[in-house]
Amino acid sequence: MSLDREAHIAFYAPQTLAEALRLLDELENARILAGGTDLLVELRESRAEARSLVSIQGLDELKGIAKKGGRLEIGALATPREIAGNSLINRYNPALAQAAGGMASSHIRSMATIGGNIVSAVPSADLPPALMAAEAAVRLVSSAGIREVSLSDFFTGPRSTVCGREEILAAVMFPPPPPGTGISWERFSLRESNALAVAAVAARLTIQKGKITRAAVVLGAVAPTPLAAVKTAEFLSGQKPSVDLFAGAASLAGEECRPISDIRGSAWFRKEIVQVLTRRALIAALARARENQSGKKGAA
Repeated sequence: MSLDREAHIAFYAPQTLAEALRLLDELENARILAGGTDLLVELRESRAEARSLVSIQGLDELKGIAKKGGRLEIGALATPREIAGNSLINRYNPALAQAAGGMASSHIRSMATIGGNIVSAVPSADLPPALMAAEAAVRLVSSAGIREVSLSDFFTGPRSTVCGREEILAAVMFPPPPPGTGISWERFSLRESNALAVAAVAARLTIQKGKITRAAVVLGAVAPTPLAAVKTAEFLSGQKPSVDLFAGAASLAGEECRPISDIRGSAWFRKEIVQVLTRRALIAALARARENQSGKKGAA
C-alpha cells in the first residue's frame, strides 16, 4: 500500500485474531487498521507513521452486539450505524445510540468502528462519554493474554491510552443499568454533519424513592480526555431532583471542565456551553429514569 511517492506501507489482512496478534508481535512500527476513517487521514497528512498496516476488518471475533455474562458486549468492529440501530443498545443505553446516530456523516457512520473511536483517544470523540456514564470497560487482547480496563482508566491524554502496541481492543462491555436509571447525552457543534463537538455531556441518574441514589456526569471535548465530573456527581447524589439542583450541578460541571481555546470556541465559551448541556442532560436523564422505575422496559 502506498500513500504517497515516498511512503510505502505494507498491508496485512489476517484471517484470525491469533494471526493478527502474531503480526503485531513480529512487525516493527505496525498500526492496526479497522474502519480507517481516522488513521488513513493521519497517515496521508503525515500526522502518524507506520511501516505496516494490520487490517482487522475481516475478524469475526471482533464483530457483533449481544448480551453475554450479564453484560452488554459490543465487538470492536461494530459501526456507529449498527450501534444506533441495535435494539439492545437502544434499550440499555439510548444515549450511546443517540451519540452513534449523530456521529459525523452517514458515510463515516457506516465505516468507522467503536474500537477505533475509543483507541484514537481524540478528546472530542462522540462515543466515550456515553460509555463512561454506563460504567463501560474494554477488553484488551495480546499474545500474552487478556486484560479488562475500565474506560474511565483507559485514556491517559490526547491520542494516548493504556493500550499497548501489541494489544488489540477486542470489545466494549457495560452492565445493564438497574431500574430507575436514565442515561442521556447532549452535544454542541458549530454545524451539523461532520463538525467535531465543541462540548458534549453524558449524564446518568438512578432514582429510588424520589432521591438520586447514583449519579454520573461525563464531559467530552472540554479536557485532554473524556472527563468524569466527580464533584458534580457527588453534589447530585442523595438529593431530590429539582431545577435548582440541576442548575447547581451545571455550575459545578462548568468549573470542573478544563477546555482550551481553539478555532471552534474559546475556553470561556466552552464552559458556558457545558453548563447548558449539563442541565439538558440531567433533565433528559431524569425523564428516562422515571420512565424506567419499574424496570419493565429495561433501564434507558
